[in-house]
Amino acid sequence: MPIMMVVRQRIPIEYELYPQQLDFVNCNDRFTAFIGGVGSGKTTAGVVKACWHIANVGGLGMIVAPTYTMLRDATLRTFKEIAKDFILNFHISELRAEMGNGAEVLFRSADNPERLRGPNLSWAYIDEAALCPAQTWDIVIGRLREGGRAGPCWITTTPRGRNWVYERRHQMTIFQARTQDNAYLDPEFVRSLESAYTGIFARQELEGEFVTFEGLVYEEFDRTTHVAERNGPWELVVAGLDEGYTNPAVILVVGFDNRGGAHVIEEFYERRVLQSEVVAECKRLWQQHRISAFYADPAAAGLIAEMRAEALPVYPAEHAVMPGIQVVKSYLAGRLTISPSCVNTIAEFESYCWKEGRQGLKDAPEKINDHAMDALRYALMSAPPLGVGHLSIQIVQHKRRPLFAPPLTTPEKDYSSIYVVSHNWREQTDSRPPWERD
Repeated sequence: MPIMMVVRQRIPIEYELYPQQLDFVNCNDRFTAFIGGVGSGKTTAGVVKACWHIANVGGLGMIVAPTYTMLRDATLRTFKEIAKDFILNFHISELRAEMGNGAEVLFRSADNPERLRGPNLSWAYIDEAALCPAQTWDIVIGRLREGGRAGPCWITTTPRGRNWVYERRHQMTIFQARTQDNAYLDPEFVRSLESAYTGIFARQELEGEFVTFEGLVYEEFDRTTHVAERNGPWELVVAGLDEGYTNPAVILVVGFDNRGGAHVIEEFYERRVLQSEVVAECKRLWQQHRISAFYADPAAAGLIAEMRAEALPVYPAEHAVMPGIQVVKSYLAGRLTISPSCVNTIAEFESYCWKEGRQGLKDAPEKINDHAMDALRYALMSAPPLGVGHLSIQIVQHKRRPLFAPPLTTPEKDYSSIYVVSHNWREQTDSRPPWERD
């Protein structure tokens, strides 16, 4: 069903919405929420509602996403696609749009909600709200006072357990939609998700239901303890890599300090990305964080080969599940922190649960909602140990192939152009690579 808006008389926007989206956009209640499954058109509905307020209310509005990356790659991209000629000027350095009728829109990240304080707003929209810290809602609705009027705020999100969105649901008018309700989705995409997701996770991700995950694997995880900003210095930086397409591809960058602690610095977490795009992201992260080694799922042979062809230091990860879970648990006992920007990793910690086997035994985790958990396990299990006489990572170049170098994709590769990761004992005083010593 189409909805039409006009900002400068000459520039109409007409956009097709399905019934749940249209009801949400047309609702005039002050606080509203569109809760939907993956691909249910949540961001589209939120942005169309924003365009309606730009056209009919004007003033200063704000659109918020959990992280800058999600803001740039999803919410802002959708806004530009829908608003099109509504946008008179876009100031990228300020993340501010000037609209044709004099209205303005600020685009902000919620990874530090305190930074959302300041502007007096006419309206606000929070995308993927369940991935935002709880104080995001409280701070944003406190800014809705432009012109002395109590302005509206709406959210769109897929549920993430029964977190703050569930707790505040009685404050909002709720509109729910399933993934399959979106008639504009490719049916093959819907079928691929239905075959991949089962049980309670399917109810959350496809039906858009608020569910409770019983038997969490990492019940030790606590946002107040484990979510924090840290800036190093790092003795070692590695990355865990879990391949995916229908399920998300995940890269977690992990820094290790000299006290035995680890910190998840940055995450890449994207569905429907090609292998070449994952490799390009690995190269960017490698350069930015000086990553010593990538540890990938051993089953991702094609990805490992393509990364090696790009001279990236990648190795098959130690991937035993139960021993790996115990390693992560040992880090959770006061040695692991996660950057607030790693919203998907945090969400997985809060929903990664045991599978109930025979006779009620819980001896393996559910193979759903585990992609960041796998990538973290690879990184923590596979990184060389640090401490007294610990191993450090040194990037070297050499024409002779060392005995312990990673296998090459072609046997005749010239090693002078390949970056080799060499594990050298720190207490050694000989700075030459091991294969050059007597």
